[in-house]
Amino acid sequence: MKIEETEKIARSFFEVMWSKPDLSIADEIIDPKYNPSWIQIDKVGPAQIKHEITHFRSMFPDLKYEIVEIKGEEEKVWVRYKGHGTHLGKGWGFEPTKKEVSFEGATILYLNSDGKIIDQWGAFCFYDIFYELGLVPPFWELNKYVSDAKK
Repeated sequence: MKIEETEKIARSFFEVMWSKPDLSIADEIIDPKYNPSWIQIDKVGPAQIKHEITHFRSMFPDLKYEIVEIKGEEEKVWVRYKGHGTHLGKGWGFEPTKKEVSFEGATILYLNSDGKIIDQWGAFCFYDIFYELGLVPPFWELNKYVSDAKK
């Protein structure tokens, strides 16, 4: 694939499918066998990513992604992004805080020759989100809350 095409797919992934959200995009850009091993749900393909988006947006219904940096290659595209949203829904065992949160992350989308996303690797820090929402103590004070922590 051309680099411009892989970058266009990544923009659709973040700016349209996740941010609008337009879940129908999943049917266009996600391979039917898409099933990242680190995502533990019983769905694959477009249904898997639709479930993930629906679940995450149930907690952050106004979630928006901004692409900060993008670098396409023929079979993958690297994306660094900023996410913003308001915690309005229950999830992860926490009640809604009604607080706004911002976070940064990076994702690599892997594509097949048909231009479908076949896998992804992503990283962002859940702990930072929980801290920003006031749900957990600062990481540097976490040892005070762990009973078996050695001093």
